[in-house]
Amino acid sequence: MLRKRFQTILLNLLEKALGKATFRPFKNAIYANYSKGFYVNAPRSDKRDVKATVKYTIRYTGRPAMAESRILSYDGEFVTFFYERHEDGVRVEETIHVYEFIKRLIIHIPDKYFNMIRYYGLYSKKHKFADKLFYMLSHHVVKIRKQISDWNHRILLYFKHEPLLCSCGHYFRFDYVVL
Repeated sequence: MLRKRFQTILLNLLEKALGKATFRPFKNAIYANYSKGFYVNAPRSDKRDVKATVKYTIRYTGRPAMAESRILSYDGEFVTFFYERHEDGVRVEETIHVYEFIKRLIIHIPDKYFNMIRYYGLYSKKHKFADKLFYMLSHHVVKIRKQISDWNHRILLYFKHEPLLCSCGHYFRFDYVVL
């Protein structure tokens, strides 16, 4: 419903601005080619529960698409921030109205239950060759990593104390942990 409504409002505004005579044939062609409407980047909502929608949106304000440190000033009506242009690496400072600022940020809020893929391939946590990747490292690095992965070696490195060594000089045998 939102897609069709957005299409109608946008095309009517364009028709009003450009004139009926010139825009009407183009508008009819758009309706014929895009019968399902225009794509709208908004979360789907089965209910008209405003409280649930606000709660869903607020969850993402803790980790916005832009770091707070990039906001230079806010006077209650306008926000000044900076970003680095990808094309030439130039730092750009921009001052826009707070509503425009929020509009730019909320397009980055993913749909509910949308899974983001942060790492893929060799960088993923569970890769089918992960247990064989250590063969690519030198023997010295593998030996150190094995020692560090053992809990008692980590305690020895950090606290300079052997956790399994008794004060009488004998070693304890570690069987299990009781929680």
